[in-house]
Amino acid sequence: MPLVWELTTELKNWLTPEKLRTFNLGWRRQGGGHPDAVIEDFIGVLIRDDLHYESILGYVENQSRREQGSSHYHGLYVWLVDMIYHMLYLRHINNAEYFERHLYLYDGIKGLSQKNSPLWVFSLNHDLIIEAVAARHSIPVSCGFEEEVVTFPRRDSAGNKIGDIRAEVLTKKTIEAGAMQFFAHGKEGINLLKIHGSLDTFTFRNGEDYLRLLPEKQSVDAVISTLRYANEELNYRDAAMERPVRAINEIAYRDDEGEMQFLRRSLLTGAFKFDSRAHQVIPKKILDHFRSNLNYLSRLVVIGYGFGDIHINQILRSWLEASGHRHLEIVDPFISAVPSFILHLAPQVTLTKATATHRLDSLGELTRDADQLAEREFLLYARRVGPEKIKEEMQLFADWEISKRTEALAERLRTLPLKNGEIDWDALPSSPEALALELVGEIPANHGAICVRFFDFKRVVSMEHDAPAS
Repeated sequence: MPLVWELTTELKNWLTPEKLRTFNLGWRRQGGGHPDAVIEDFIGVLIRDDLHYESILGYVENQSRREQGSSHYHGLYVWLVDMIYHMLYLRHINNAEYFERHLYLYDGIKGLSQKNSPLWVFSLNHDLIIEAVAARHSIPVSCGFEEEVVTFPRRDSAGNKIGDIRAEVLTKKTIEAGAMQFFAHGKEGINLLKIHGSLDTFTFRNGEDYLRLLPEKQSVDAVISTLRYANEELNYRDAAMERPVRAINEIAYRDDEGEMQFLRRSLLTGAFKFDSRAHQVIPKKILDHFRSNLNYLSRLVVIGYGFGDIHINQILRSWLEASGHRHLEIVDPFISAVPSFILHLAPQVTLTKATATHRLDSLGELTRDADQLAEREFLLYARRVGPEKIKEEMQLFADWEISKRTEALAERLRTLPLKNGEIDWDALPSSPEALALELVGEIPANHGAICVRFFDFKRVVSMEHDAPAS
């Protein structure tokens, strides 16, 4: 799933200043909207290249604390968080096939889980990658929830019940008591604590308790489809309504008694996460569960974290300071120095210049074939250069590949026996059908082989570019 800057780029490409102004005009026509001064102030930070979406949210949060226009800034904040949720949600739903096909890149997690009983994963991400990888390999997952299971009615566009969604429950009482029910030591599986919320977790019962969606079966498809059911088939509407009720950061649904109920989404983002001055959906006691469970471990591998959350950094620092036997490994392809807040603990810190999937492979002792390696390198390259650049290069590659294949086919045809200026099919060592299959077989037919050819193309272009002019 996207890193913070990738999601920021996607957000800014979608939410242009002109579009936001247009939205605000529409909100005003409906009786809402915000003052122009608030919108223009927000646009001022939205267009800054040095601010990612969490910093932008943090600015809006801080403005909402100030007396003038506070409700308008708060309204923009909750609307933007809702947009972030749906951007992540649509990445799962609209790219489900792509998502599932590339999960093999994270297969190193399987090896890690086999070497650690259980494997602890403390995640700051909202996506469902860990859950999907676990489903792919039939690895049990515990998020600390209890045995209680609740159901919610799925409904079609007319409001008719078409099935149920199951969810496991975590009560406020259990959270406050520090009694989340993770796998015990020695139990195979993954203990997953999602500190900043998740696409598949919500609060209910007037915000007192927490629930996590349970897929119908242990499969990647079920993980994604259950998420879709919750967002699209838990709804409230009646015959007088043209469309279901839409709520910001909540799912409004009709329960089995016909009453309107709400599930509040759990995403926690911005600059005031776990801040005593701020209200949040996720219980602040979750941070205590992170702290206490981390203390059972002597080694922590940090992947994909930029150390921008003070509340997380403080816990990591305290954990390292408590024992010289504890070790922190930071995995980042561009890291060059130990973060300043733990510089005094540098002997206990290892810097590993590698991507997440590379390091997971080595930690899980996973060996890949050439095609898988090539496809992974292509995906990393595409992510680095961005969608517009890779689209341009793929078009050039396609033209080059067609040219090379045409040349190769012409050369091959010139070697065939001729009779009266035409191919002598009787003189061929095999049938025309077999020859056709042979020629087709020379064309790369899987993603890995195509990626190998792409990098061949890149090398040729680079050599031609660097060659001295004659």
